[in-house]
Amino acid sequence: MKLKNMSSILLALCLALVVSACGQNDPAPSSNPSSPANESGSNDKITLKMWYWNGAISDSTIEAAKTKFPNIDLQAEKLPSGGDFLTKLTTTLSGGGGGPDIVTMDSWISTMLTYNDKFVNMYDYGARDIQSQYLDWKWKIGATEDDSYLIGLPIDVAPVVLYYRADLFKEAGVASTPEEIKAQVKTIDDYLALLKQVKEKTGSQSGTLVDLFRSIMGQSSENYFDLEGNYIGDKEHVKAAWDASVKAYQEGVTFPYTSDSEKNAAMNNGKISSFTGASWAVGDVISGAPDTSGKWNIAYPPGGVGNQGGSAMGILKSTKYPKEAFEVVKFLVSPENLLAGYKEFGNYPSTPEIYDKPEMVNESEFFGGQNLSSVFGEAAKDVQNAHKDSRDELVINALSAALGSVDAQKKDPEQTWIEAQKQIKRQLER
Repeated sequence: MKLKNMSSILLALCLALVVSACGQNDPAPSSNPSSPANESGSNDKITLKMWYWNGAISDSTIEAAKTKFPNIDLQAEKLPSGGDFLTKLTTTLSGGGGGPDIVTMDSWISTMLTYNDKFVNMYDYGARDIQSQYLDWKWKIGATEDDSYLIGLPIDVAPVVLYYRADLFKEAGVASTPEEIKAQVKTIDDYLALLKQVKEKTGSQSGTLVDLFRSIMGQSSENYFDLEGNYIGDKEHVKAAWDASVKAYQEGVTFPYTSDSEKNAAMNNGKISSFTGASWAVGDVISGAPDTSGKWNIAYPPGGVGNQGGSAMGILKSTKYPKEAFEVVKFLVSPENLLAGYKEFGNYPSTPEIYDKPEMVNESEFFGGQNLSSVFGEAAKDVQNAHKDSRDELVINALSAALGSVDAQKKDPEQTWIEAQKQIKRQLER
């Protein structure tokens, strides 16, 4: 699922959960790993309620789960995605409503780790036995730093790759096949040199300087806060990403900071010939640039691989049936069922053992018949996973807005950086 701007909601969640935690004791699980298929030991059905959003998990696998577990009445409730979903979960966790047994979480799952007492520790029910099936970096997003507590099993990932117009790259005389790009365009400097030549020969540009900044930061092993929660968004790794993005803008290779509709039109008429984007951007290119079918390719990204999205599935501590809920979740996110989800709606699985299966082949006519899955699979294994903090979006949004003003309002980049850092630090002190 695509990343959304949820910083204000997440900050509100933090406050609400702190208040809630002060006045409540942890409910003890009413079953354990050795308990029978339902709590009473009878063949009567138990009820498990699940919250998810459209596209988070395959509906066909939910139906398969109902068949596989005949003693469980699985009530899967499809809710609106994005901020609405998070708000409803926030209210539930702070004691404001009846919640589900099973809940889907988006890329903000790491922000829930401080409040892991609200979730079942999936290690208590056998999660370590299946850990090797999943990408290690993705698994760690749902686990505490000491790996003693796991609040969610992985579903999908969203590795970032390079989307590019193969015909325009070839016209410009630069690397134009996925193999050539991976071999020759290894760094951001390599990419900027390529973009300059493409601009000179074809007049086309890359995505915006904000897009480039987000991509470079996604490749970093450090983010905006360290493990102790100290702000490091003013350090060299962030400033280097800022400077590289500004350099690309100043050299005229980035498209003007503008609306999505204008960027789509630019892709469709050849004014944008490349950008770095997550695996889910395939649909954006197809819908946004319909007149360019057959002209696009994807390649391993210059500078390294980031990740933009992907979900997981956890169990709330309030459930009466943690063992049964875990078995359902384990089934829903099994490699075979994640493969079914990929074929249904394109969410790239978090289980590398299936990447080479014939069923994973995705030869897209829009992308010149290229097998997209092979590039996504290679990239997914190499994702850099920086430490996440609930305040990350606050910083990202502030720096993105500041960079946008450098482009749209022609502000001085160095002064804008200083002002943005002051603004961020004021907000963090509130």
